[in-house]
Formats: sequence, C-alpha cells, structure tokens
Amino acid sequence: MHSFCFSVPLAARSLLCAFSCIVLTASCAYSPSTTLPETDTQALQKAKSVDATSQITTSWWKVFEVAELAPVMKKLESQNLTLNQAEQRVKRAQFLLAQANAGDVPTITARTSGRSGRDLDSGRSSHSTSGGLGLSYDADIWGTRDAQQRSRQLGIDTAQYQFTDALLDTQALFINTLLEQISLQSRLSIAMQNVEISEALLNLVQIRFEEGDTSGIEVSQQRNTLISAQSEVLRLSNSLTLNERALAVLLGNESMQFNTLEQKALLSLSLTDFSLPEVAPILSAEVLKQRPDVQLAIAQFKQADLAFYEASVAGLPGMSLSADIGVSDLLDLAQGWTLSAAISSAATLFDGGRLEAAENAAKTDVDLAILQYQQTVLSAIEALLNSQTNLVFNQQNYRYALASLENNQQLYRLADIRYKAGDTDFLNLLNAQRSFFSARQSVISSYQAVLSSVIATYRESAGADITSS
Repeated sequence: MHSFCFSVPLAARSLLCAFSCIVLTASCAYSPSTTLPETDTQALQKAKSVDATSQITTSWWKVFEVAELAPVMKKLESQNLTLNQAEQRVKRAQFLLAQANAGDVPTITARTSGRSGRDLDSGRSSHSTSGGLGLSYDADIWGTRDAQQRSRQLGIDTAQYQFTDALLDTQALFINTLLEQISLQSRLSIAMQNVEISEALLNLVQIRFEEGDTSGIEVSQQRNTLISAQSEVLRLSNSLTLNERALAVLLGNESMQFNTLEQKALLSLSLTDFSLPEVAPILSAEVLKQRPDVQLAIAQFKQADLAFYEASVAGLPGMSLSADIGVSDLLDLAQGWTLSAAISSAATLFDGGRLEAAENAAKTDVDLAILQYQQTVLSAIEALLNSQTNLVFNQQNYRYALASLENNQQLYRLADIRYKAGDTDFLNLLNAQRSFFSARQSVISSYQAVLSSVIATYRESAGADITSS
C-alpha cells in the first residue's frame, strides 16, 4: 500500500479561504427601480360600498346550497386536464427556482483519464492515468444571482396565480354548462308537452273541419304549429347530447358521458334547486386585490424590473474563483500531485452598443408591464361592474318572465275554453298557445340567466364573500 502527503502553497490557501468570505458578503444587491402607479378605482368606491373578504376561495359555488355539487366539483379539480397542466407548470417553476438556488454553493467536478500507446518501431508499450477534483464558484458581486432567484420565486407565484385563475374559470364554466344541461332537460320536457298539446289541438281542428265548422286553413296552421314543436324537440335533444359531452370533457371523462351516480344526481335537479344568494348591490375596490389576474400582472411587473436590473449590470466585471487538485498517476498516489487556484474577472469595454440596447429593451419591458397592469385593473373593474349590472337586469327580467307566464297561462286557458265553446276563432287560440309555450321557456331561460349572472359576479370577485350582510 502506498502512503502520500502534499502541502498547499500559501497563495492557494489564501484563495480557498476567500471562497467563504465572498459567499457570505456581496458588494451590491438588487433593489426595485420602479414602482407601480396608483390606479383609480373610484368607479367601485361608492357610498355604502360593501367590503368583500380579501381571501380567495375556490368553494364559492357553495352559495347555491346544492350538496350534490361537492363530490363532482372535487373530481373536476383533480381530473380536469387544463387544471392538471396548470399544476405541472407550478412544479416546473419550483424546479427552476431550485436550479437558481444551486448557484449559491460551489460546483465540484471530478475527472479521470487513461491512455495506452505502443511504439511500432520498438514494440514498447506505455500506459498513463490521471485524475483530479475541481472546485469553482461565481461570486454574486452585483446581486444578479439574487435577482434571478427572486425572479424564479415570482415565477412560482405567477404559475400559482395562473392555476387559481384557471380553476375559477373552469369552475364557472362547469357550473354554467351544468345549468345549461338542466335547463335543456326542462325545456325539452316542455317542448314534448307542447307537441302533445299541438297534436290534440290538431285532432280537434280536424274534427271541426270535417264537420264543416272550420276551414282547411286552420288545419294547415295547426299542422305547421305541430311541425314546429316537433322540430324544437329535435333541436333540444341534439343540444342535450352535445352539452353532455362538454360536461364529460371538463371532467376528463374519455367515455364522453355524464353518467356516474354522482353526476346523475346532479342531472335530477331542477334549476330552482339552486338557491339565489343575496349579492351586495355595490362592491368595494378591495375585491380587485385578490383577483389572480391582477396579482399576476403585479408579479410580471416585478419580474420585468428584475430583468432590467440584470441587464443594467450585465457589463460590469464579475469574479470567478476556481481550485483544482490532481494526480498524474492513479496507480501511484504517493507522488505526482498538483494543486492550482485561480481568480478571474472580466468586464465588457466595447460591444457596439449591444448591452445598452439590451438594457433599453428591458426598461421598455418594465414600461409595458406597467401599462399591462393598468389595463388589467381597468378590465377587472369593467368586468366586475358589468357582472353586477347584468345581475340586476336579469333579476328584474326574471320577475317579468314570471308575470308573463302567469298572464299567458290564464290567457291560454280562457282561449281554449272559448274555442271549444265556439265563442272565439282559431287564430286567438293558436296565438294563446304559442304565447303560453314561449312564456314557459322564457321563465326557465330567465332563471338560468340569473344564476349565470351570480356565477359571473363571483368569478369576477375571485370567489370573495359578496353576499349582503
């Protein structure tokens, strides 16, 4: 067995000691160069405004008080392919941060090599081996690595905001699609009843025509009404099939069917099983602070500012330290050892304006991020106010639809009685029938519109508690 020892030169030892000092200290660090401007939210700051909770909640759909929603919404969050992709982006951002953090510690490398040769003239063979360990570290003199790490952390925040935004969008889309399916079922049921009524009335008109009490024109008119009713049944049936597939895709169901026990339980509900919460008529601008798109715009601005800082110090001299220990013969460790250390630094003196152009481009990105933030806030205010306006409109429209249904139901009942008694003509009965059918469909559509407006208001409020106290 061989024994060996070696001594480290003074200069090399001094350099190695400097590693720890430079790692722990930095001569410069990143600080924000720009701040976001104040955004005018006066449109939302009205008298008697209602403050919403500042916490984002993805269980806002519980306001409808439908217990059957819970298991399906849980599956939606775990199985929806869009949300699965958003989750993977969060994981990727976390890996990128880990990669950036690895720059805080020196890099250690190992090398080995071997060589064999034969002199063709003398016939002698030669063999050699060597190996070594290397240590290198780039000192973060100007805080560029710190800025990169902060940017990667913001990348995680950005991915999480995008996930939350996608989750709120997917939840709203799913419930709206579910409401559409329930609405289609109700409208199909009414349409089938209308076919039965139309057939019965056609038979009655046909009998009266054969008895000479009415004309062939009235028979043809009622036959057209029946054909129209049958066409509506066909259209609604087709829409039901397409809508069911949309529900299945949202749940990541490859069977393209919405037919599990939990899903069937939802389809057995009626629209009126979904409670209508009392939404505050006026909301505070505080709800904007929790919107994922606003938070995302802020994060993107901070990332742009970090990139600008990195560009501004890109041409300054850096410092790279390295050390290496090696042996010339792995088979004889008692001799042939070498130790080396180096410090290197380089600064750009002239590059034809490349660094300056990159810095100006990065500064422009900051300005663009500020404008994007302002646009996002304005769009958020508009969307929130529009959702409230539409909710008020649809609530009033639903009340009108109920009143219209009551009036048309009475009208149709009286027209039917008078026609059978011979006190009114067929045209009055036909118009009453059409109006009654339209009124029934309108009530369903109007209530669905109110529910959709509630969904939109909660979506634009990022799931905040916006109910009236």
